[in-house]
Amino acid sequence: MTYNFDRLIDRKSTSDIKWRTQGLRAFLPVDVSEDFIPMWIADMDFACPPCIVDAVTARAGQEIYGYCAPRDGYVEALKWWYSSRFGLELKKEWLSVLPTVVAAINMGIRAFTQPGDQVIIQQPVYDPFASLVAKTGRELVNNALLFRDGDYYMDFDLLEKQAADPKAKVLILCSPHNPVGRVWTKEELARLGEICKRHQVLVISDEIHSDIVFSGHSHTPFPLASDAPCILCTAPGKTFNVAGLRASNIFIFDPELKKQYDTTCAAHSMPGSSTFGLAAVEAAYSPAGAEWLAQLLAYLEENARLVDRWAKEHHLGFAMPQGCFLCWLDLSPAGLTDQEIQTKIIVGQEVVCVPGPWFGPGGEGHLRLNIGCPRSILEEALRRIALVL
Repeated sequence: MTYNFDRLIDRKSTSDIKWRTQGLRAFLPVDVSEDFIPMWIADMDFACPPCIVDAVTARAGQEIYGYCAPRDGYVEALKWWYSSRFGLELKKEWLSVLPTVVAAINMGIRAFTQPGDQVIIQQPVYDPFASLVAKTGRELVNNALLFRDGDYYMDFDLLEKQAADPKAKVLILCSPHNPVGRVWTKEELARLGEICKRHQVLVISDEIHSDIVFSGHSHTPFPLASDAPCILCTAPGKTFNVAGLRASNIFIFDPELKKQYDTTCAAHSMPGSSTFGLAAVEAAYSPAGAEWLAQLLAYLEENARLVDRWAKEHHLGFAMPQGCFLCWLDLSPAGLTDQEIQTKIIVGQEVVCVPGPWFGPGGEGHLRLNIGCPRSILEEALRRIALVL
């Protein structure tokens, strides 16, 4: 079966926040018209795989949407997906189901640190990491990524010093990395794990983008690279465009850590499953879902190559992403300040991307561009940005 990723789908008539000015203003207080191009929030503008649509539709037809919990078929789907795709053999007793990965990270911070403890993140990185640390009263430590030879790398020498601080309790890993698009190698993950294990720093690994990896690269789940204690956070939301169905699968391999984590979740009324999320996961993690994903990846990679060619044409800084459907554009060679990027591109041309400073130090002069859209939309967005350049 061939899937049509060029098809335009009306999202303005739904409750989706990405295409609505009200949703945008809650995130970025700017005024734009209804003709703005939304490339900010990280969901895609493609129809979900038919297997998911069919499963959710069938579940809706059963007429009762009461309290629910994963059944055996749900767990078997997870086991099949992670075994066949990554070689990771999962067990049911490791699983906790939460609504979102951000919620899972929040629970991890609360379960394994106290106010005043240090949480290490690697900026520029997905902005909720920093906000979660601040909102829980923990101290943020930035193991800033290094940019050299046209790509990003971890600063292991700095991490060794930071992890050695007795106050350092948790490191939040973004793998693959949002927004810079790095897919960490097994060797890089092993070195990070070695440092964290030596200094008793728990790794919370956000692997929500793990299925979106382009040719020439492969994702390694953190537990396959290191035996350091970790919380593995996964979800089908990015892969299959089902973030609104609220289903994330969290794996904790140590029984005592799992018990402590689940107790914290219960204390915050966090456990609970979504009726339609359960149906979607079972359908997604299947051969039909894998077939759809293979075609999606080819389409997204061509979108990324389009941005790469465009960036070279306009002499901008850009590292071709190894994974994620996000492009990290460096507009500083064009001489634009962060304020000018917002006024001239986000507001002036109404191409709404996430400003680089939202991702912390190292984001200055950048924009995060969501390429999970039909190519015609991406081409129009790039055309509008070029008018400013």
